[in-house]
Amino acid sequence: MKLFCLEEVNACAMTVDIGYAMAMTMLNNKYEDQLVLTHSNRVCVVCVANSHPLIEQKKSVTSVSFGEEGWNRLDNKFSGKSKRGAQWLDCKAPLCEVTCSDGTKYTLVCCVKGQLIEVNENLQKTPQLLIDKPHGEGYLAVILPGLKWFEHEMKQLKSEEDYQNELEKRLHNS
Repeated sequence: MKLFCLEEVNACAMTVDIGYAMAMTMLNNKYEDQLVLTHSNRVCVVCVANSHPLIEQKKSVTSVSFGEEGWNRLDNKFSGKSKRGAQWLDCKAPLCEVTCSDGTKYTLVCCVKGQLIEVNENLQKTPQLLIDKPHGEGYLAVILPGLKWFEHEMKQLKSEEDYQNELEKRLHNS
């Protein structure tokens, strides 16, 4: 567990004890890593990792789309304690497509199998939040993994220490 200070939430700073896990992905021969922040109640917040080309290359984001042909995350409607009606997503299910001013596009994925609780609709109005505040106001989505899959899903991700070791290997291999 690591203690993170979240940026201003409801006009006051607060700290939350959360876990830190990385989803390392290699799509189209590019490292497009994502970050999964986990709370003790199993709620996962999916973000863009600092090593993702969006942040590493300080891209200018022009749009974030939560729907393409065949999927639309904005259509997610659920009710009740059991989140009846929420979209169930696989770890590789697309959450959104990000378009940059240089024409590059990135498809950001769910990273963990679970129910989609919310997507960050603020990214449609202010897409640069993905770059400026990737682990706070620029989060992608909130996912609730199924109780029976939670441990399995977390084992598929890298710990902060393992992730840092992988980044060092990348530097030595490039």
